[in-house]
Amino acid sequence: MPRLRGLHHLAFSTADMKAQIAFFSEVLGMRLTALFWMHGVPGAWHGFLELDDNASVAFVAMPDNAKGKSELGSSHAAHGGGPSAPGTMQHVAFNVESMEDLVAFRNRIRQNGVPVFGPVDHGFCQSIYFAGPEGLNLEISTSLSPPDPDEWIDPEVVALAGISAE
Repeated sequence: MPRLRGLHHLAFSTADMKAQIAFFSEVLGMRLTALFWMHGVPGAWHGFLELDDNASVAFVAMPDNAKGKSELGSSHAAHGGGPSAPGTMQHVAFNVESMEDLVAFRNRIRQNGVPVFGPVDHGFCQSIYFAGPEGLNLEISTSLSPPDPDEWIDPEVVALAGISAE
């Protein structure tokens, strides 16, 4: 059976493509790699910002996006630990190579006037949390190694989820 190889892109709806591109390029240092009409969707356009050679963050602007209502606690979580409606993205976490990189990003984000919480030690990773335009909850994390399932799969939470230990 074929396997998924990673993330190609995450696509977010936006009513303000310019603000998203400015934030992700100027604050987070990502490079705009594509900005084009969305194929087969009249009036819609896509913007792609490069994470690495294989993955991007994308934004989709459609004429009716501005009519949608963003509501903290429903369509968007108010913070990294806040609720959001089922089927919505609670937050996006980007990866950096080291703790030094994490602190450098924290400082860069703060220098751009964006409040940042952390670093927070989660055991298998360290993270910072902040918000992007239009209420997008963002995180940057670093890990020395991937989480060990023997240490990080909690039997109590397995039972709570109603799944088997296997």
